[in-house]
Amino acid sequence: MINKSTLEFLTQLKENNDRDWFATNKKAFETEQKFAKTFFTSVGEQLGKIDSIERLQIFRIYRDVRFSKNKAPFKNHFSVGFTRTKPLLRGGYYLHIEPGASFVGGGFGNLPQLI
Repeated sequence: MINKSTLEFLTQLKENNDRDWFATNKKAFETEQKFAKTFFTSVGEQLGKIDSIERLQIFRIYRDVRFSKNKAPFKNHFSVGFTRTKPLLRGGYYLHIEPGASFVGGGFGNLPQLI
């Protein structure tokens, strides 16, 4: 389960998305990041009971602003991708945690067999 404090931190980050605020609140970020990692690991374990999950990748909080009009330095969400076991199972799952805008996505497909 996602902690209420994690959602509160992400809301504050959205309202104060600058390097000074983040540096001042770095300890809070590290705490909430640990909570999110624990939640994502738990979700991955549950997915592993019904699908073959090879790995999970937790995405960084730092945005790549080089080619973006939005120059906010941080993402206002936590997210993770779950990769299915390859080579037979393609696709995966994506989980995005953001106050008021959380969602789950996924895609599946098998490799075509050559005869």
